[in-house]
Amino acid sequence: MNRLPLGRTGIEVSELSLGTLILGRLQAGLTPDEAAPAIQKAVELGVNFFDSAQSYGTHEHLRVGLGSATKDVVIATKTHARTREDARTAFETALKELGRDYIDVYLFHLIHDARDLERRRPVMDYLLELKQEGRIRAIGASVHRVEGASAVAATPEIDVLFPVLNRHGLGIIDGSLDDMTQVVRQARAVGQGVYAMKPLAGGHLRGAAGEAFKFLRDLGLIDSICAGMKSPAEVEMNVRLFEGREIPQEVRQAVETVPRMLRIYDRCIGCGACVEACDQGALSLDESQADPARGKKGQSVVDRSKCILCGYCAEVCPEFTIRVV
Repeated sequence: MNRLPLGRTGIEVSELSLGTLILGRLQAGLTPDEAAPAIQKAVELGVNFFDSAQSYGTHEHLRVGLGSATKDVVIATKTHARTREDARTAFETALKELGRDYIDVYLFHLIHDARDLERRRPVMDYLLELKQEGRIRAIGASVHRVEGASAVAATPEIDVLFPVLNRHGLGIIDGSLDDMTQVVRQARAVGQGVYAMKPLAGGHLRGAAGEAFKFLRDLGLIDSICAGMKSPAEVEMNVRLFEGREIPQEVRQAVETVPRMLRIYDRCIGCGACVEACDQGALSLDESQADPARGKKGQSVVDRSKCILCGYCAEVCPEFTIRVV
């Protein structure tokens, strides 16, 4: 597995990284022991970069899955903390759950814009202290918005940008693929490392994974591409795609038999666009779950007996709340 420098951090990361969101309570709901085989397979095949977050609940998954294989492993995790005290609690908890005494890349979770970043200034000051002490190696920020990415690219204290980036631009909330790509170029120009999230658009591009990965690699702007993988077969297939090796039929078959489902997050605003886009009649709007205070007209729900996992619903969702997991 090819490795690249993560910007100016001095950290080398595998070109393919494993995102753990898919493993935990927010998506597949695997236990640490159930998730361990995929993590172990990744290490075996040369993947050394793993992404987690406080809200994913997957620190223990990494600790169990990695076991003693920590010498050459790079771990990134994130916090939504907005106060120094909350950041301290989150950081110390992460160390304990991961079984480590430092974290390689510690990120602000979802920076929305410059004002949001400024409101988290007490957290930035704390992270800078941790970096000075050697308890974190680099400071990063994840973003779903072009405006947030622009704020991160303009902040010298931040070493790593983690944006939504895929060939269809799915998940970029406030702009186009071209807009986000341009900001990534700006981040690269100032020396920030970049690793990309949602390369398969939350599972909706999994049928053309090779093309999706190639698109991002051909940009020449990405140090690592972070994909959610929950089985050893998925890990092996993706590694083979990156290395240009043939994928055995038994691996393809194993990937196809991994159980999948459509998941719709609670942040659905109930606009009904997905319901209209579903040719199978698998989606409906539950208006009993409306919450006017949140601008929520209802909650889209799926009839799994009718859903064929085509992904057309995700293409029209303005909030990117729909995933194939």
